[in-house]
Amino acid sequence: MLVTENLMKEHQLILKYVDLMERYAAFTLKPPEMPVLLEKAVCFIEFIHEFADHFHHAKEEDILFRYLGVPCVLTHCNPVPQMLMEHDKARGYVQNMERAVQEKALTALADNAGQYARLLTEHIYKEDNILYPMGEAGLSDGAKTALLKEYAQTDERLDSRAIWAKYEALCAELELGLDALVG
Repeated sequence: MLVTENLMKEHQLILKYVDLMERYAAFTLKPPEMPVLLEKAVCFIEFIHEFADHFHHAKEEDILFRYLGVPCVLTHCNPVPQMLMEHDKARGYVQNMERAVQEKALTALADNAGQYARLLTEHIYKEDNILYPMGEAGLSDGAKTALLKEYAQTDERLDSRAIWAKYEALCAELELGLDALVG
């Protein structure tokens, strides 16, 4: 019974958006300047707020990290504070992106999108390959059962199916838009 399997699946969608955002940013900075990232930034920012921050972190920060904080679950070190610090750092980049959109500052927008993308790529790697395996090894079967129950309640409360459908469709739309640019 893996309690991090769905979180890793969510990470894959987040990484798709991160990749798309970086690719849109490349068009924004490449001569002749094309403000395509500025045009699509609202979509990326909405995804980050709703899917990554609200939906994904409702399970990761509010549930998993709480279970990992129980004494003797993470036995040799506790990377959770570092992960939370990186979540906050990522939120700072998103705030900078929102400000850049308001100011129509293409370079600042592309720079913060790139920094966000680099941070998230490394962050997700650490969670999927270090933190999550540590948690899987340290959590008891009883804790895993309780944790999965809380995940299911959260997925139901947040309407997981609708969120996934919305953001998979938006991802496909953004991919088509990028394909049109590459043409």
